[in-house]
Amino acid sequence: MRKFQIRSILGILLAVGMFVSISLPAFAATTQDVTVTATPTFLAIANAPATYNFGVVAASSTPATAQAHFTITNGSSVPTNIAIAAVTANWTGGVGWIHDDTGAGAAADTAGLKSSNNTGAYNIAVKNAAPNNITSNLPVASNCTWELKLYAPSSFADGAQKTMVVRLTVTASP
Repeated sequence: MRKFQIRSILGILLAVGMFVSISLPAFAATTQDVTVTATPTFLAIANAPATYNFGVVAASSTPATAQAHFTITNGSSVPTNIAIAAVTANWTGGVGWIHDDTGAGAAADTAGLKSSNNTGAYNIAVKNAAPNNITSNLPVASNCTWELKLYAPSSFADGAQKTMVVRLTVTASP
């Protein structure tokens, strides 16, 4: 009888032990890793083509590229603004032309440039003093096209080829 009692007690203890172990929560590891990411503000553009030649121009003429002639490829990681500016205040070559920041030109040895963002309006003056945006808040990985118009001087002091560098600058949109 005593054997039976010991077996019964052992059986009951075993059953209680199994019940307790099943009902207790299982605990995980004592550490937990958290993955964090960050995307840097990366600004990058490329423009194609990189050059344009208006050819031989007449006094007071306004030759222009075709609409959407240039393509800006935006490789930035954030929305961007792209500004356009004349790098210097004067065109080089022979008797250099003065660059007119209004874009109007039309004076002796004074030329201007205007651009537009795929509208053909040529309504954005290409200034040396303060750049103007060609586009604002351009979405990530979006490209844009633009065009350019020359406002030739009303008269020329010489026939030497003139050169102006136009700079595109990308900044993060606020």
